[in-house]
Amino acid sequence: MIKHIWFDFSETLASVNDQAHNKLRYESYAKVVGKPVTPELIAEYEKLYEEHKHSNLFVFKTLGMGSSFWSDVVNTINPKTLYYLTDPNIPEVLEKMSKIIPISIFSNINLDKTLPALGINPKWFTHLLYASMIGAPKPALDGFYKMIKLSSLPPEEILYIGDNIGKDVIPAKTVGIKTGVVFEKLPEADYSFKDFRDILEFVKYRNV
Repeated sequence: MIKHIWFDFSETLASVNDQAHNKLRYESYAKVVGKPVTPELIAEYEKLYEEHKHSNLFVFKTLGMGSSFWSDVVNTINPKTLYYLTDPNIPEVLEKMSKIIPISIFSNINLDKTLPALGINPKWFTHLLYASMIGAPKPALDGFYKMIKLSSLPPEEILYIGDNIGKDVIPAKTVGIKTGVVFEKLPEADYSFKDFRDILEFVKYRNV
């Protein structure tokens, strides 16, 4: 039985405005490496991004920046400029779910400003775990072990819902946590949900 659900943030609870997000990534990278933004620099960054399993935080960490660097950069931007909900029902679903089962978030970025801007009340969550708190971004296993410790449950009683096989599904399964994805079906995940309301139905009716 699943007794605690953890959520990824980016592309699970909210999607990014690609134009604003890319501008922020490339300009931040250009500043760190001391080069102008050019097509060559963009290609260089995207290659690193691919190598580091689509983690902006991990790219900057390998360049010697701290674990909070990317969060600090993101938090200089108005959250509503950068993010929008992946499903308009998410705030309602999360609020209802929080009254049935503990829910938490594990994200590579700090969400203290972003969640309220999207209509998501941080108080609905038992834990808000950010990579800057543990010094290691996903897909490092540190955060997933921390999820188990904070939940005070066997890993098989925890469900982590994300969107990325490399950053979310594989590391969670490695430490024994059950995995889920939403908006698509992935054979690597234990559960696939068509939309967010399906997660609530799973909690209410199937997980008894």
